[in-house]
Amino acid sequence: RDLIFVVGYRRERIQSHFQDGKAFRARITYVTQAKQLGTAHGVSEARAHLEGPFLVLNGSNMVDGRFVEDLLGSAGKPAVLITQSERPRSYGVVTVDGKNLVTITEKPTEVISNLINTGAYVLDERVFEEIDRLAKVGKYDLPSAVSALAQRTPVLAIRTEGTWVDALYPWDLLRLNATALKGAHEVRAGTIEPAVTIRGRVSIGDGCVIRSGAYLQGPLSLGPGCEIGPNAVLLPSTSLGKNVRIGAHTSVANSILMDDVILGPSSVVQDGVIGSGVVARAGLLAASGSGDVQMEGEWHAVPQLGALIGEDVEIGNGVSAAPGTVINERARVESGARLRGSIPAGAVVL
Repeated sequence: RDLIFVVGYRRERIQSHFQDGKAFRARITYVTQAKQLGTAHGVSEARAHLEGPFLVLNGSNMVDGRFVEDLLGSAGKPAVLITQSERPRSYGVVTVDGKNLVTITEKPTEVISNLINTGAYVLDERVFEEIDRLAKVGKYDLPSAVSALAQRTPVLAIRTEGTWVDALYPWDLLRLNATALKGAHEVRAGTIEPAVTIRGRVSIGDGCVIRSGAYLQGPLSLGPGCEIGPNAVLLPSTSLGKNVRIGAHTSVANSILMDDVILGPSSVVQDGVIGSGVVARAGLLAASGSGDVQMEGEWHAVPQLGALIGEDVEIGNGVSAAPGTVINERARVESGARLRGSIPAGAVVL
C-alpha cells in the first residue's frame, strides 16, 4: 500500500509515530504543506506523487474497512462518499441526482438534506484543473473543487453505512476514542500488583505498573510506562498515552489523557481531554455536566463534558473546573482556584 501523508503543523509528531510505514505494512511518503490554505491546496501539494485514480481521506476521521470498501466500489471513477447525519449543518451537505453528485454546500444556514460529505473521495488528475482554477479566486477547499468537477463529468455519490466518526471539536475526540476502544486488541503487559481488579477489555502497555487496590473497568487503553496509583479507579472509554501517572484514590472516566500527564491523588476527571505534559497536583475536580463552550467564535451547548486542558498546563492543589472549562496550553493555575469558561494560553490564574 502506498500512502501519502500531507502534513504541516507539528508534523514531527505524525512522522515519528508512523515513520516509513513498515510497521503498518505500508509505504508512506510525507508531503509538507507549508501553509495550511485548505484541503484542495493540501491535495494539490501531493500531485507530483499521484498517478491515476487516488483515494483522499481526512486525518480527523476514523473509518472502518466497510467504509473504504464502499469507496472502492466506484471502480476508479470520481466519487464522493456520503452518509446521514443528525447535525448536517455542521458539514458539507450534498445534493444528488440519482447516483451522481450535483453539489456540496458547506455548512448551510438552512437544512437542505441530512446527507453529508464525509470528506472521502476517489479522484483523478482532472480535479487539479478545478483546484488550480479556484485557487486563482482564493478558494482552496476540496468540496468546491469536487462540486466544480461534477459540473463537467459524472461524480458518483456513494452512500455508506460503514463506521465514520469525525472530530470537528475537541469533545468529539471522546466519541472517537470510545468507538476505537470497542475494537481494540487486549494486551496485558507490565506489572500488576496483588488486589487489583480488572474487568472488561483492558489493554496495558509495556512497563506499566498497576498498584494494589486499583480498579480498572474496560474498555480501557494504557500506553507504555504508565503508573496507576493505589485504589485509583479507571472507568470505561478512557485512554492513557505514554508515561501517564495517576495518583492514589483518583478516578478517571470516559477521558483521554495524552503522553506524560501527571494527575495527582484524590482527583476526579470525567469526560475530559487532557493534553500532553499536563501536571495537576492533588484534588483536581473536573467533573462532567452540561456546558457552553466557545470555539472559533461560536458557542456550543455540550450536554456532557468535563474539562478540556491544553498541553503543558500546570495545576495546583484543590482546583475545580466547571463543566466545559477550557484551559489553553501553558497556563498556570494556582492552588484553590475555581475555573470556568476559557483560560487563555500562558495565563496565570491565582
